[in-house]
Amino acid sequence: MALKQRQIPSRKKKWRAWLEPSAAFKYLAIYQAIVADIANGRLLPGDPLPSQRALATQLDVDLTTVTKAYGMARAEGIIETRSGSGTCIAGTLARNNPSRFEPDVLDLSKNSPARPEGQKINELIAREISRAFVNTGDVSTFNYQETGGNLRNRLAGASWLEKRLEDVPVDRVILTSGAQSALFAICHLLSRRSGHLAVGQFCYPGIHTIAKQLDLHLVPITMDKDGLIPEDFERACQQYNLAGLYVVPNLDNPTTATLSETRREKLATIARKHGIAVIEDDPYYEIAGNGIAPVANFAPELTWHIATLSKCATPTFRLAYLVAPDAVSAQQVAATMQAMTMMVSPLFAELASQWIHNGLLEELTNAIREENLGRLRLAQLAFDGLNFTIPAQGSHIWISLPKPWQALEFAHQAERQNIKLLPASSFSPIPSTVSSESVRISLGAAANRSVLTEGLGKLRMILDLSQSLYLAII
Repeated sequence: MALKQRQIPSRKKKWRAWLEPSAAFKYLAIYQAIVADIANGRLLPGDPLPSQRALATQLDVDLTTVTKAYGMARAEGIIETRSGSGTCIAGTLARNNPSRFEPDVLDLSKNSPARPEGQKINELIAREISRAFVNTGDVSTFNYQETGGNLRNRLAGASWLEKRLEDVPVDRVILTSGAQSALFAICHLLSRRSGHLAVGQFCYPGIHTIAKQLDLHLVPITMDKDGLIPEDFERACQQYNLAGLYVVPNLDNPTTATLSETRREKLATIARKHGIAVIEDDPYYEIAGNGIAPVANFAPELTWHIATLSKCATPTFRLAYLVAPDAVSAQQVAATMQAMTMMVSPLFAELASQWIHNGLLEELTNAIREENLGRLRLAQLAFDGLNFTIPAQGSHIWISLPKPWQALEFAHQAERQNIKLLPASSFSPIPSTVSSESVRISLGAAANRSVLTEGLGKLRMILDLSQSLYLAII
């Protein structure tokens, strides 16, 4: 008599844990990995997860990191704890609805220009593209162009820049695919001279990315509420063989500081004394509307002036105008641009020229400036009584957090409320030396003022709760 084979129930496959590399923090990397594997079917309702201690060992992270990740997943209803089974994927998940695991996130970490209420930018661009094709007529306009832009588009850029710069010869004007590509090309050229670049002690993260690619050492210059301190720049010039100085003169990113004309002239004088190039990244000149002369007016023979349309019109264009110190330098950087991007988009270049000539660029700038003012008033109300700077027209604020908050921990707590922002360490050339417990909050990325008001209210609630607990303890 043959024995009946006993059926052994199959065990559920063990989850192969991993960390989502794009996550800002490790606990979010664990949480997002769980969410992703649920969405793609690797994790099903009832599937077991490792114990917290086992997962911490497996991923080589702190136990508190796993606790925070599991806590977040549990609060979202994604995982649950069953008697005798431990932690597992919740049994009521809708596997075919991955968006269930993607909560709405208010991203205040990107310094996007505010979109004015009621403005239909998509329709506007579509209309203007049609007009460009009809009015231009010449098919060569939308064909391959010379790297720095054709003469007509460079002339348009020069005319736009004339209200800020004293002298804008067209042979020094180059069209680039956004400010970031212009910065890379300039730094690539200057790095042949030296591997050191002076920057503010807090500065635009994009320059950090470029420095890593080109193996440039960023030399931090001390700042105060009014921006770069010229005397410390002098000190850096004496201590290092600098390739150049990177400066955002208006509405500095992230500190919001605007350099006075006196400081700009002092920086230019020091740069000329030591023969150091100045990279003047001025995306907010039109938004600031203060009429202060750029550094380029004090040292035109040393200064690379960058003016992008991203902050005063739309990031859609990915277009910037670069004014080089001289025609030879313009040709040199154009050669680098050719290797990088070949040319700017002929369509965007033509649209920009069209908007400069018909006044639409100025209209868009005025509308964004007005929207910034309205959003800044909301921020002023939300953070009343706290230590922060409100720029005259800008789209971001820089808050010094009250004790006992640390910037990184506040960013963690904000992320738990599905709000992204950037701590001071994200802007420091040498993060380990950061002593400022500050954060940058960008106001423009919110879809509208109502969404922004709700987000700022949540951030203030986090701050107030901490303060009350802190005061109770001490």
